[in-house]
Amino acid sequence: VREQTADSMVGAPEQEKPLPTSWNYVALAAGVAEALLGMILFSIGLTYGFTSIGDQVGVLLPAAFIDTFEEPPSPYYPYRQGVLIALGTMFALGFMATRAEPALNVVGQTVEKLSKGSFTCNMLVYSVCIGVGTGMMVGATKILFGAPLIWFILLKYAVALCLSSFANEDFINIAWDSAGVTTGPVTVPFVLATGVGCSKAVRASEGFGILACASVWPIITVLVVDGLRRLYKSSTAPRQTTVKFVG
Repeated sequence: VREQTADSMVGAPEQEKPLPTSWNYVALAAGVAEALLGMILFSIGLTYGFTSIGDQVGVLLPAAFIDTFEEPPSPYYPYRQGVLIALGTMFALGFMATRAEPALNVVGQTVEKLSKGSFTCNMLVYSVCIGVGTGMMVGATKILFGAPLIWFILLKYAVALCLSSFANEDFINIAWDSAGVTTGPVTVPFVLATGVGCSKAVRASEGFGILACASVWPIITVLVVDGLRRLYKSSTAPRQTTVKFVG
């Protein structure tokens, strides 16, 4: 009986051993702790640093060309020169704040990978940055000069829809999704604080509306860059010539 039992055990398949777990609980706990610490420090920096800078910049910009209550010796420059300086500063601040957005680089790398390099990461990143800067510059005119926001929004969405009708389906999705990147943890507090600061300086009723303009313009700039890219690609592509034989 023992021999038969031994023979049957030899022919039976061996049971699979459980694979050793790849979890490193010490490293996992350390990573979670570092992530929480980084988020806390990041939130403190936004609250007491970046937001305060945006509020102060928003207060000082109108003083470049008009007499404000916050800055008694204003205006600092002639009217036209001060307007150009204020709007140019808004564009530069929007550009740099968006360039520091963490999610924008991730989206750019994903787009470059999915498009197989035809639409590079830098093309998406800088087109979105230009769009946000332009949106902040245009949105500032709403607060500084009291322009109605509805016409800004309707006109921009009309332009975005017209450009979408001529664009490729894939890049339409990319362009409209890029508007969501602008509502990140860096851009939103800075844009809102800048708008509130501008409204304080010019004694406007409210300082909202800049973020809406900053979210629409990246759609337009990404679609424009894609159109220019396709136009350049078609112009540099070798043309096929047909030869006709006369017999």
